[in-house]
Amino acid sequence: MIIRQFLALAAISLTLAACGQAGSNPNLTAQNSPQAGEQPSQGRRSHRQIDFTAAAQKLGVTEAKLKEALGVPTNPTNSPDGERRRPDLKAAATKLGVTEEKLREALGIPARPPSN
Repeated sequence: MIIRQFLALAAISLTLAACGQAGSNPNLTAQNSPQAGEQPSQGRRSHRQIDFTAAAQKLGVTEAKLKEALGVPTNPTNSPDGERRRPDLKAAATKLGVTEEKLREALGIPARPPSN
C-alpha cells in the first residue's frame, strides 16, 4: 500500500516537473509553431498584415489604386460589428490589369488549392 502511494506521488511530481519545463523552455513550446517562411498548418490560418505599399510597387500601381481595387478603405477604421469582408481578388486583378496570380503573389496571399 505504501509503495503504491509512493509511486503515485512520484508519477505526479514527474508530470508536474515535465509540464513546468515545457512551459519555461521556449524551444519546446515553439516546436509546433510555424517557422519563418513556413506555411501554417491547414487547421490554422495566419492573419498577418498585408504591406500594401510593397504590393503596389510590385504591381506598378499606387497604394491608393490598389486599395480601391480591393475595396479596402484608405484609412481603415474598426467597424462596430468587427466584420471584414473578403476582397474579390479576381475583380481587383481585372481592375488593375494584372492576373489574379500576380496580385496574390504581390499581396503575399497563398494560392488556393484546387477544389475537388
